[in-house]
Amino acid sequence: MIVSVPKILFLFIYSAIFAICQADNPQIPAELVAKAMNHVVQSGDPNAQATIQSLREGSIETLYSVAKSMNDAGDIASIEIWHQLADGEAHHIMSMVSLGFAYYEKDKQKAVKYFVQAGEDGPHQASLYDAGFLFIQLGDYPRALAYIRESAIFNGKGQSDEMTNKATEAYFKFSRMMKALKMSVQLMTNIFPYASIDGFPKEGSSEDKLWVNAMKNLQDYNESKTTKSMESARRSLSKLKKRDGLSDLQTHFIEKILIQTESISNNEL
Repeated sequence: MIVSVPKILFLFIYSAIFAICQADNPQIPAELVAKAMNHVVQSGDPNAQATIQSLREGSIETLYSVAKSMNDAGDIASIEIWHQLADGEAHHIMSMVSLGFAYYEKDKQKAVKYFVQAGEDGPHQASLYDAGFLFIQLGDYPRALAYIRESAIFNGKGQSDEMTNKATEAYFKFSRMMKALKMSVQLMTNIFPYASIDGFPKEGSSEDKLWVNAMKNLQDYNESKTTKSMESARRSLSKLKKRDGLSDLQTHFIEKILIQTESISNNEL
């Protein structure tokens, strides 16, 4: 069925373009607003006049929703609208999420940028998970585990039990996977702080002090190559390994670091 659009409605659309550009809300280029309004008319929306009036009043949520409808219809102007909403003064979280999915297949670096932004600034639980999952694909394991963990322990507005369970399952699955990978000492130390879903060791605890001391001495060794620094780092790690509260992955990392640092020490004798 072809919907006939009254001429008066088209006149209303084009006069509204200038009104929205003068609104208090963040500025959207007039040509994009025009495309959004024309899409509303051509879509046969029975509530077209109300939707256009909302656009005219500068509603960010209405513009975002119309852009979604445009995207479903294959109109790439929707991407431009989402960029205006996400990157501009509106700082619109759901537009960031939509951009993450829009770039997911062809530009993972750009996709993860918007998932990270939505996840952190929302905060948005699902985007934290999506960012973590993309970081796995990009080979950035420390940030992958960090973002999936943040999604699993999320306790803010919009928290979903289903999403929490999904992220928790993914966290432990990825943790098990990492135990099978060959990693450098540097990579293991970068992952270690996120390798416990319970956040162990707590900042300022005796276990945390052992870890910090070990890292400081490993850093000193890398800079000065002094045997004393290496020995001190290994002593701290050996003590930490005996403490309760470590995750399986953290215990695995400590054991591997001790093995690798022992090999380094032996080669220098």
